Amino acid sequence: MGGCLGLGENAEGILLRADREEGDSLPMEFRLYDARGQLCFEGRCGDIDADWWHGFEPLIFAWNSHARCRRLTYRRADPRAQWRSFAPFPHR
Repeated sequence: MGGCLGLGENAEGILLRADREEGDSLPMEFRLYDARGQLCFEGRCGDIDADWWHGFEPLIFAWNSHARCRRLTYRRADPRAQWRSFAPFPHR
């Protein structure tokens, strides 16, 4: 999904997986939870603070194809950073 879960397409539309180094270069860490609050997935994605879509993309992937994840928390890729709840359109 756009590099955040290691899935994507090359220029010809063929499925492609990112290298680990590419994932490590992404600035945000995220965690996806199911309706019971159980952690289902962890990963890295683009800068959610700059564009909320980077947080919405893993939610769409997990909702449609796997565990019906309903909640995402995220932080800068720094163990000292605080986890925050994802809310699209935070300025409304």
